[in-house]
Amino acid sequence: MDPHRLLKIGLFGFGCVGQGLYDILSREESLPYKVERICVKDPQKLRPLSPESFTYDWEEVLADDRLDILVEAISDAEEAYTIVSEALRRGKKVVTANKKLVAYHLPQLLALQQEFGGVLLYEAAVAGGIPIIRTVEEYFANEPLERVHGILNGSSNYILSQIFKQQKAYDEALKEAQDKGFAELDPWLDVAGADSRHKLCILTAHAFGRTLAPEEVAFFGIDFLGQQDWEYAKQHNAVIKLVASTHLTSDGELVPVVLPSLVDASDDLYGVEQEFNGVVVQGAYAGPQLFKGKGAGGHPTGAAVLSDIISISKGYAYGYKKLAKTTNAPALALDYELEVYLRSSEPELVASLGLTNLQNVQRGTDSFSVIGTVSLGNLIKAQEEIRKAGAYVMALSSDFVGEKAKQAKETVALS
Repeated sequence: MDPHRLLKIGLFGFGCVGQGLYDILSREESLPYKVERICVKDPQKLRPLSPESFTYDWEEVLADDRLDILVEAISDAEEAYTIVSEALRRGKKVVTANKKLVAYHLPQLLALQQEFGGVLLYEAAVAGGIPIIRTVEEYFANEPLERVHGILNGSSNYILSQIFKQQKAYDEALKEAQDKGFAELDPWLDVAGADSRHKLCILTAHAFGRTLAPEEVAFFGIDFLGQQDWEYAKQHNAVIKLVASTHLTSDGELVPVVLPSLVDASDDLYGVEQEFNGVVVQGAYAGPQLFKGKGAGGHPTGAAVLSDIISISKGYAYGYKKLAKTTNAPALALDYELEVYLRSSEPELVASLGLTNLQNVQRGTDSFSVIGTVSLGNLIKAQEEIRKAGAYVMALSSDFVGEKAKQAKETVALS
């Protein structure tokens, strides 16, 4: 592309991210980029620009050869895939912020780029304004990684900060997050851990050379977090963070999981508060490095989209270096064991999870809590049953790799 020419952008969607990008470009007049066309779905929705500013036919935008770069920023992942995949078939340069789209369709998106010569960048899909994909893709291209983990959802982190720092109830903290625009009216993706799972799938492809299907990742959230659980954390001088993690075992197998986790003051993630995200990348030689930044909001995410726009206009594309180097992608360590806390009203979940090394059983009037050891495979298999039961599961440490208690003070079985 001509670096001296004003580059025209076709924008799909005008919600939080789309408006954030539009606002940044409106303020930064020296940048050679202009949103030329904006495509939205609902003609009746009230928007901050006049109706004449919008079009409602995405195929019309794709066919507009005046546009240099296309930006996808809509919420519907399947509709987004339809638009992005068709754009790539036409050899277009595309930027997206849609983590669910990339997580579920990365193999197809890779194939389309290779076949038709289009380019897709998606830095804004993971950790808001933190340039974590580019860091893993470029800086750590030639260094083996041992682990990538962190807080990847600003909405749930904001809620947890209000609970632990302001002593607010979960429902009050959730409503506050919604009022501030950090959480959707339907917050399930954020608070149940699904959004973090999507982001972890993307990071794992760049960090470890394995394209994970979301169904391969065990994920649990904070939607069933109760007072008993956060009081347990406080008794252990810890807070709770929703942690997404992939690490390699000593056998070279992957452990991908999203779990609420106890985090104490010695942990890198302890000070990541409010809507901020924090990602720790642990290289075999560089050791752990913490990257922290805002993970929610129109401007931080819009800034990540703008970074991709600038990069794609200068000819940058992901090299997928770890994927290219990996002849045999790492297998999942389904027999890997984690130590977890379970609180539920249904004792049969202990058997469903295959919990062993039971200790610290506490029985209340309508529920119990227990610490035990569970395999990754059992976590994946039992997760829907656990969700349906309204049970709460969390890791006892954010690293998921610490030594299990060598000897339980008391081994008990639930009758």
